[in-house]
Amino acid sequence: MIPYSSGGLLITWIEDDVSLEDLPPFVKDILGCDVHPAALKHLSGDTVSKRIPFPRLERHVGYLFGIIYLPANTENPSADFDGVVFAATHDSVVAKVILHPTSNLNWSKIKLELSSVNSEDSTSDGGEFLLNLFRETIRNLWEDAENIRVVLDRELDIGKGSELLAITQLAATHDQLSTVERRNLLEELNGLAPTMSIVSAEMNQMMRVAVESEIILRYLCADEDQYDLREDLDGNERELFSTDLEIYLADTWELCRTLVATLEEIEAKIDEANTFIRALSNEENVAASRFTGAIASLLLVPTFIVGLYGQNFVSMPERNWANGYAFSWGLIALVTFAQFVFFRKRGWI
Repeated sequence: MIPYSSGGLLITWIEDDVSLEDLPPFVKDILGCDVHPAALKHLSGDTVSKRIPFPRLERHVGYLFGIIYLPANTENPSADFDGVVFAATHDSVVAKVILHPTSNLNWSKIKLELSSVNSEDSTSDGGEFLLNLFRETIRNLWEDAENIRVVLDRELDIGKGSELLAITQLAATHDQLSTVERRNLLEELNGLAPTMSIVSAEMNQMMRVAVESEIILRYLCADEDQYDLREDLDGNERELFSTDLEIYLADTWELCRTLVATLEEIEAKIDEANTFIRALSNEENVAASRFTGAIASLLLVPTFIVGLYGQNFVSMPERNWANGYAFSWGLIALVTFAQFVFFRKRGWI
């Protein structure tokens, strides 16, 4: 375990080599109270890395327990989340970072920033630590969201001649494209499928973490009993989140609400792109069916004419015509040409 001391606040980061059996006496010595076995199991990192990211914050007897998630790699759309498990009192915090294999976060720097609290004022140092943790979480979520938006803006700008048209513009103007242009556009969009799949999966987790974080921050700002400690371990009346801290939390909450709205806009853009791709695919299938039908018709009518005159009936008047053979060829050519013009005008071929 590595303690960071900042004024009156003692922050202890639990290292990976600390076993679950070693935790109870150390944690009790640091926090000054017993910690629930379930919370200790999470602090050991035994379960968090195996779970879907889902922020939580709970008031236990004498301390506040929680798990917060930060994007592990904001430059990688397929990255997962690092988790921070903590137990906090007014003056002490025990925490553990659960790293995802893709993580590139500088946790040495982040740990120092999280421990930057003002122990000279009346606010709880433990509450300031949690405020810093939520700020860092929302900041990283914002960075990840912006990078995802950059990826989408780059990938969903599809070339049309010398222009670059965004997916929203293409959706409104694609009916003006020729069959060949539409087919080429669909092939280009289908090439984005792997990226879209990765981004969609990441967006689901991003949205879940952002929404749950927003709910927790909302309750903190509302001064709910289930998310605050009203007295310290000595029995003194003292809030973990003072009125001053709640004002700062309100700013963080507002930023988180804006983040959720931004993620919803990104999700809408992804849905619009997927809907557009499905529409193009359906149109291509219809066009392919029409093309097949047109070709079949072009072949069917001449075959019908040939079959008609292939009947060996004596009473057929054309058999006695001097130009009957030329007439049959002319009829085939005329009907075929008429069909071709008809299907061409309709855009079927």
